[in-house]
Amino acid sequence: MKKLLYLISLTLILVSCQQTKETVQSTFSEYDSYLSNEVKEGRLIGVQGMVFQDGKLIYDKSYGLRDRESGDSMKGNELYFIQSMTKPIVSAALMTLYDEGKFQLDDPVSKYLPEFSSLQIVNDPTKGSLSGTHPASSPVTIRQALSHTAGMSHGIAPIAYDKEIWNALILNPNIKTLGDRVTALSKLPLMWEPGSKWNYSFTPDIVGRLVEVISGKDLSAYLQEKIFDPLGMKETGYNLTDEQQKRVMVVYGFNPDSSLRRMDPQPNMSGNTIYSGVNALFSSAKDYLSFATMLMNRGELNGKRILKPETVDLMASDHTGGIKYRLDTSSQYVRLGNGIVTDSLGTLNLEPGYQFGLGLAIVQDPARARRTSATMGEFFWSGANSTYFFVNPSKKLIGVFMTQVASVGNPNPYGFYFGDQMRGTIYKGVE
Repeated sequence: MKKLLYLISLTLILVSCQQTKETVQSTFSEYDSYLSNEVKEGRLIGVQGMVFQDGKLIYDKSYGLRDRESGDSMKGNELYFIQSMTKPIVSAALMTLYDEGKFQLDDPVSKYLPEFSSLQIVNDPTKGSLSGTHPASSPVTIRQALSHTAGMSHGIAPIAYDKEIWNALILNPNIKTLGDRVTALSKLPLMWEPGSKWNYSFTPDIVGRLVEVISGKDLSAYLQEKIFDPLGMKETGYNLTDEQQKRVMVVYGFNPDSSLRRMDPQPNMSGNTIYSGVNALFSSAKDYLSFATMLMNRGELNGKRILKPETVDLMASDHTGGIKYRLDTSSQYVRLGNGIVTDSLGTLNLEPGYQFGLGLAIVQDPARARRTSATMGEFFWSGANSTYFFVNPSKKLIGVFMTQVASVGNPNPYGFYFGDQMRGTIYKGVE
């Protein structure tokens, strides 16, 4: 009799587990179809999606090829050049020093980086430095550097001065380290008065350099000690082992006819010495999920505290309240995606409905932000190779989307499509 009861109980457990598995898969049928269709229809070569809610990984699938030319299929353990998804990680690293009382948010950057004293502002960004300069009336603060309100730019907007910035910071062969790049950045005039406008910018490199100067360690070592090791992020770094390099997904880009081509050159996977805060990390979907989960847990993961709860709250709250050049729905702009737009001046601005914290963008008004599936307070960011993540604290929900399709400097006919579709289909699954 006992044996019969045991067999009945075991059967019920197995049936329950199977039903749970089927429920999870059917719940995410739209997200699953979205991922597989992007590959089938040729918009992506390979893709990996993860969904985490209420402390559980409830979706993890990959489709397509890691490397189209070799025919190597996705296996779920790929590494990705995450570009701007480096920025939240480096911002969190600086905030660990804030927790230690090493600086205040409204300290001038020049207190730690004297090269940022006596800053100038370009007279007309659309004409470049040839238009002349005038002195800034206030210093750049650490808060402004973290929130892209320092009056700087990123070098990727379609105006004359952005091209000068790109040439000075990215195409300069004399820059070998993060310190070199930040020194070069300090010699460039600002584009705006500090604190007056949100403008996507190179300031995460200042953030990374502040980590180095305040801690006395290079950024790579500090991230390893304070972020990667405690969170178990074994696949994240600026340089990869030979074994890891075999699992890096190839970066593709769009041709004018919307077909995909292998980019040349590919990201350099070893020997890197510029430990950038802007764009230089490699990572895996699993590792980035660990970082995002730490943020959702208000600074803690698996008993390891990285940040104080109130510090994560500070990062995920708005720090753009004082800016003057703010767009509204009546303004002229072109959407670029991820909350970034090109405004009527040709500069990069924050889309209506969004706010920006310390290294993180925030959905303020889902309707105005054209993210009706999201809820107020969701925070997120993405990378130029079409990688995305978001955290919804109220729903205890995280989405991670990893692929490798270059979007900066390449004709991307889908723009913000990948991230919007990712969010929409995930929210349908959980609701």
